[in-house]
Amino acid sequence: MTPRQRVLKRTAIIIVYLIIFSLLGTELYYIFRTKPTCSDGQQNQGEAGVDCGGPCSAKCEDIPKIENVRVLEKAVLPSSVGKYDAMAKINNPNPLFGVAQFDYSFNLLDSGGNIIGQSEGSSFILPAQTKYILAFNLAASTVPKSIDFKIRSFKWTKFSEYEEPLIQIYSKEFNLVNAGSNFATLKAKIKNQSSYDFRTITAKAVIRDERNAPVALNQTSVNDVRVNEEREIVFNWGSRFSVGSGTPGVEIETEANFFSDENFMKKYGSPDQYKTYDINPGL
Repeated sequence: MTPRQRVLKRTAIIIVYLIIFSLLGTELYYIFRTKPTCSDGQQNQGEAGVDCGGPCSAKCEDIPKIENVRVLEKAVLPSSVGKYDAMAKINNPNPLFGVAQFDYSFNLLDSGGNIIGQSEGSSFILPAQTKYILAFNLAASTVPKSIDFKIRSFKWTKFSEYEEPLIQIYSKEFNLVNAGSNFATLKAKIKNQSSYDFRTITAKAVIRDERNAPVALNQTSVNDVRVNEEREIVFNWGSRFSVGSGTPGVEIETEANFFSDENFMKKYGSPDQYKTYDINPGL
């Protein structure tokens, strides 16, 4: 037998053994493998989704139709020399879906559309909520002619149960003080009529002139607000603004973050109440 023949014979033997071991391994895998079930967390055995549809009795939930968050209003207001406050009013039209956290940006623009000032942040929005997003003391190199507001990074959460926080606002009292370091003051009372305590409630104020245009913005927070507890909130403005000759409009909105575990002083709900969808609505 020539050396070449010996090499060919050895190679053939190795290939035969590899085939045998491969067949044995495949057979052992199918004998001892874990059979797929409707609770293994995998989409297999002809399932339409993970552990649903096909041979599983559980029906797959349809991908929900979610509408975009709407920007209802935006404005930029002077706050001090070379500084500006920014406002955007947004609405979530979805009654069962909210966003635990989204990113946003305010861009102050000159007459040519160039960015001359910017502020970025993050917030949340609850189902069917209309809310203000505010930013304060944005520096700008020149007087802004317009403002651009963008929201992004949406991850929707479905609420199987949802109870809107009930925080009553009353006894609003707005005064143009124009004395000392204060130009104007707004006082009001809030009462937590929800069925749970909050570590933090944020209050936002928008003052409007006789034409309903926003002329001043402010924001404050109160901590550790118990069920049925009443608190006073106070907003102060040091810089002047014009409310016109008519009676100014005074808006105060309050919000509490349902998505933040740290915000609840009493446990609310359970993980089963929420389901998250990685859906980008094209904002």
